[in-house]
Amino acid sequence: MKACMLGYSVDRIAEIADRLFDLDESFVGKARVEGGWSRKEILGHLCDSANVNQQRIIESVLGGSIVFEGYAHRDWVRMNGYQGADWEELVTLWGACTMQLCVLVDGLDDAVVEREHAEHSYATTAFRELPADVPSTLGYLIEDFFAHLEYHMAQILED
Repeated sequence: MKACMLGYSVDRIAEIADRLFDLDESFVGKARVEGGWSRKEILGHLCDSANVNQQRIIESVLGGSIVFEGYAHRDWVRMNGYQGADWEELVTLWGACTMQLCVLVDGLDDAVVEREHAEHSYATTAFRELPADVPSTLGYLIEDFFAHLEYHMAQILED
């Protein structure tokens, strides 16, 4: 599944980034809910997600497997210090990471993306968990990444 087929492209990411640039620093720094992440931390999490999934996609293409380790996403957000980051720099980072993922995905061979695998790790590593006994594809990971992006982008952009 190509990023452009899912409605994402470098231009679409740039459009979203333009909307994000318009958000006020005082607004994005507040926790959305008591004890939850701020919009800065959510966007930082999306940077991490783009980087982790870029690595997963490349490893899958080179190694032929869609079994991946999870990652400690809460620790990544904390250790990367996204709460203290400058919002414009964070939006720029997110845009660059996500645009590169779109470029990577759009350059993949369809046969590799659609190849069915009996074994995967999506029961524990995917945003939309998939039972381990259901065969899947690299395309599922790609679709899942963009579903995850949409979910968190709605959190960031809501009032």
